[in-house]
Amino acid sequence: MKLTIFARMVISLGIIFLLSMTVNIYTIFQLHQLEDITKSILRFDNRIIDLEQKLSDALLSMMRYEKKYIIIKDEDIYNQFLLAKGDFDKHLEDIISTADTDQTKELLKSVKQNHQKYQSSFDEEVNYLRSGEDYPTDRFKTERDQVVNTIMDSLRELRIYSHITTYDKVKQLGEAEVNAIKLALAMSITAFILIITVSTLITINITKLISAMKKKTREIAKGDFGSHLELFSSSPEIKELEQAFNSMCTRLNEIDKIKSDFYALMSHELRTPLASIKEGTNLLIESLKKEDITAKQKKLLAIMTEETNRLIKLVNSLLDLSKVEAGMMVYAFTNSDLITLIKRAVREIEPLAEKKNVTIEIKDGGELPLIKVDTERILQVLRNLIGNAVKFTPNNGYVHVSAQASGQEVKVSVRDTGVGISKESLTAVFDKFQQEFTHSNKIKGTGLGLSFVKHIIKDHGGRVWAESTLGQGSTFIFVLPV
Repeated sequence: MKLTIFARMVISLGIIFLLSMTVNIYTIFQLHQLEDITKSILRFDNRIIDLEQKLSDALLSMMRYEKKYIIIKDEDIYNQFLLAKGDFDKHLEDIISTADTDQTKELLKSVKQNHQKYQSSFDEEVNYLRSGEDYPTDRFKTERDQVVNTIMDSLRELRIYSHITTYDKVKQLGEAEVNAIKLALAMSITAFILIITVSTLITINITKLISAMKKKTREIAKGDFGSHLELFSSSPEIKELEQAFNSMCTRLNEIDKIKSDFYALMSHELRTPLASIKEGTNLLIESLKKEDITAKQKKLLAIMTEETNRLIKLVNSLLDLSKVEAGMMVYAFTNSDLITLIKRAVREIEPLAEKKNVTIEIKDGGELPLIKVDTERILQVLRNLIGNAVKFTPNNGYVHVSAQASGQEVKVSVRDTGVGISKESLTAVFDKFQQEFTHSNKIKGTGLGLSFVKHIIKDHGGRVWAESTLGQGSTFIFVLPV
């Protein structure tokens, strides 16, 4: 089952929530345990210690009244003994009801049994005293002393045991607190790490998708509609986005092909009537030379000839570009000397340069290796670049053409001293129908030359780019493999 990004986020948040709930439940359990231990210390241990002290005091009071009564035989003293005995019995019952361990109960049971022996011995001696009969006083005294010592030892042991139990419970409180802190800290760290991990993974996933889409968008902006976008995601939303994006690319590719086919068909169909118009214009000019014509007629015929030639050049450029884009351009590769081709292109451009008083300089970067190129197509590239440099360079300017070997490549650059190209236009300068303008007037052209240059250099396995600063001229550079 494929999960959406939203579902994954909900699951991640659910896991974090469960961890938080686990921490809270465990913390509540530990707090409850702490409360139980605290209550146990306050309710049982402290109360046992307090009642043990009261038992000791009541037993000592009984012993005092017992000894006084044996000597004085005063009934008021006997009544005081009985009151002390009642206090002892009451405190003993309270402490027995409070006892929460087997050892405490055993000690209290021993105290109760020995107290009963003590009471029985004293009652027997009281009966002898009241009857006036002789009796073995030493035996009763020794017997009660032993019983009292046993009771006091049991109470002392009970007190020691209570102190030890209290210490153990306080120790348990500390351990429970430490365990609660450790677990809460561990769960908090785990939840924090999980949150960071989930957030990072989601961010990386989204960033990768956006980067892939951005890259493909740039390719589309450059006119490359061929390759499909692959986002490698199992999310249904991303899959739908990928399919929609690829459908758009397919449709754009179809439209681009229709456009290229239209340009090719239009160019092919226009060549014949344009050639007829050109020949007709030439024949008309030849026939009119024999007759007197006005200056206005000459001007109109000159404009017709110029515009017809420009249309034929545009149609030829469109036809060539359509062939290149369709991959139908046929190249004849031969080993050629690039410097020779540069000099030939410069010679062809020199009339235009002389008209504007623009100096063209060729900088030879040393001996260059022969490279395998289509001579006519590379000449077209050089004519376009050098011709554009001359056209966009003001009168009395300079155009520098250089070529040099760089590793397994040959680098050619054409630099002018013209007005330069803005950063906004620099990115689109190799697109179809893009033209640069001077500050004062528009330079006429088809807007296809640099696009044609880009395709030819690319088909030769090279690359081409432009560098420019507005107001300081431009440099067009292309690199071909050796």
